[in-house]
Amino acid sequence: MAILITGGYGLLGSWLVHRFVKEGKDVIVIDTKKRELDYLSEVEGEFKFVQGDILDFPKLGEVFAENKIEGVIHTVSLMPSPFFLENPYKVISINVMGVVNLLELVRIFNVKKFLYISSGAVYGEVKDRPSELTHPLSPSDLYGATKASCEFIGQQYEKDHGIDFRSARPYFFFGPGRFPSEQTYLFKRLLAPLEGLEGLELEKGADQRLGFTYVKDIAEGCYLLYQAENIKHKAVNIATEEVVSFPEMVRLAQKYSDNPTEVKIGPGKFMPRGETLDVSLAKEELGFYPKYSVEKGMKEYAEWIRNNRERLKSGGKQ
Repeated sequence: MAILITGGYGLLGSWLVHRFVKEGKDVIVIDTKKRELDYLSEVEGEFKFVQGDILDFPKLGEVFAENKIEGVIHTVSLMPSPFFLENPYKVISINVMGVVNLLELVRIFNVKKFLYISSGAVYGEVKDRPSELTHPLSPSDLYGATKASCEFIGQQYEKDHGIDFRSARPYFFFGPGRFPSEQTYLFKRLLAPLEGLEGLELEKGADQRLGFTYVKDIAEGCYLLYQAENIKHKAVNIATEEVVSFPEMVRLAQKYSDNPTEVKIGPGKFMPRGETLDVSLAKEELGFYPKYSVEKGMKEYAEWIRNNRERLKSGGKQ
């Protein structure tokens, strides 16, 4: 029986593939294209790749019909960006209908487990650290709204069709798998010095602090949530408790860069978000404890960029 991971060549998806394959699990990856990632080359040939789109229902149906699937981990979504704001219809189609397609196939083929990679954005802007047990879903933007909608839809599929539906709520993760130039509008700027990118700035953000979490910690939390048996709560925050300002993120990127370029950040807050998430539940029920400080993660990420520069020059594709 295999685990189907959508977006398996994405930033989080690729580390989940790596984690599950290393544990001896059969893994099937669905993505629109392959990427050359050094850590996945370690397990090359130990997982199955299917080129496909989550909006292509017939293609997805073929994957379910041709393979014995024990569960689905869905990582694909479009992140907040200028494109997001300018193309709401396409964004909603991918972020919501992609989930509906997979849930429907899980129902049809009697697959019992579904881990949805949601987001801390479902809480919106809060002054404290939101907990799954005390804070309702109250998104403050369209991205958060798509994530909250999918959680509600998944919960109804669980209620009506007996699917074991779980939601991981990660928060602002970064690390190996994408270069700064390949990342979202925000991370491209905060991490720009690692790649020596010049002339980038943020109009706002100097007064904002967030729980920037290393991707390996996020992947570990998601792995633990998928594997957990007899859990009481199925929506779980996965994040660091450390909070770092935008200027400090840039400073750390400069510290570990070979070419520490400047990034200008204007006053104010960049987006409506709380600083970080309460991870008490993840600790208690999953035994999840982040292993990386932001600085430790930044240092390791800088080394990964250093070791993979040639891939960036060649386009990084297979």
